[in-house]
Amino acid sequence: MRAEFRNRVDAYMAQIRAADSTEIPEIKSTFFEWYNSVSDEDRAEMAPFWDEVKKEAREVIEEIKGLIEELKALKEEELAEARK
Repeated sequence: MRAEFRNRVDAYMAQIRAADSTEIPEIKSTFFEWYNSVSDEDRAEMAPFWDEVKKEAREVIEEIKGLIEELKALKEEELAEARK
């Protein structure tokens, strides 16, 4: 189940990335329809996968926050230079 689930999530993410905004609701609906049909046993097997996805997302978010702070600092330096 783990490999099948990973493949489904990968395909879902690829579709979401390639879709325009009008297609996204249907893609999400199809994925969640499948996910809601999965047994509790299979969902329990997926838990470590979701934990890893959450961990990766948190790491990416922290990286993005750091980059935003760098951009803010650069912009402030730029503005300070322009005021001189």
